[in-house]
Amino acid sequence: MMLNIPAKLFYRIGLRLKLKAYGVKYGNRIKGNRVVVKNIGQIIIGNNVSLKSFPDGEPYRTGLQTHCEDAVIRIGDNCNLNGTMIHCRTKVTIGRFCMFGPGTKIVDNDSHRISIDVIERRKTPNSAPIIIGDNVWVGMNALILKGVEIGENAIVAAYSVVTKNVPENTLVAGNPAKILKTLTK
Repeated sequence: MMLNIPAKLFYRIGLRLKLKAYGVKYGNRIKGNRVVVKNIGQIIIGNNVSLKSFPDGEPYRTGLQTHCEDAVIRIGDNCNLNGTMIHCRTKVTIGRFCMFGPGTKIVDNDSHRISIDVIERRKTPNSAPIIIGDNVWVGMNALILKGVEIGENAIVAAYSVVTKNVPENTLVAGNPAKILKTLTK
């Protein structure tokens, strides 16, 4: 006798088992598929969060990676990460009701040093926390770099590279991202 387990249920159970195995703290109603997790630090995920690889993990995988023991990724309630990669050495904080398009990368560090003798001494690359406020929408293939704070109700256009703070209620686009418009409520 074969059991017919719906794929959605399989992915939901599989995701919870994977998160639990990596010591991730998560709330109710978490869903997703093919999520990459590397947790040396701490990952905290709120309620009703979707971590989907899009489409089905190819070409955009969702990933949550902490690279240091004191690194923290915190994702607020009601967020949707579609094929989004987060690389954290210090702290990445995402508010509530945020949406991230496929291919988005959030990186709070320089990944590695350029100088050979620094690499040999295994020093940690330059890092700075990233804070993303509530109700932020980030378009596909955007890159959010270290030390950036994105204010509430902001929109980051597709393919933008965010190197500086984004005020609340603004639309930014470009490389580097610049304010295109102030949004009204």
